Amino acid sequence: MLAFIGVLFWLSTIIQNIAVGFPNGWAVVPVGIVLGGAHVAISWLTTRHNRRAVAAMWFVFVSDSLLAIFVDFLAVVLVIFTIVLLLLARTSSARKWFSSPHS
Repeated sequence: MLAFIGVLFWLSTIIQNIAVGFPNGWAVVPVGIVLGGAHVAISWLTTRHNRRAVAAMWFVFVSDSLLAIFVDFLAVVLVIFTIVLLLLARTSSARKWFSSPHS
């Protein structure tokens, strides 16, 4: 569910930047595609019980942290969501779930 929020965020950000015509609107498109795609990867890998989902979460965490530091501090909200995902992935039930075979 949290990965879906990230996809919606990037989709709306891309649409807003193109529609409003910000000078850097087109620069947002590749960043949004990469990070939105990473959120899709998190969701897709998680449903397949693939531990690579955690690596995708770390990629999003680092990327969103860089956005918060260098571009817009409001991206810290995305960082918080990613921290929640990473903490949830560390629970014993999540570790058992990742180790169970995909059905």
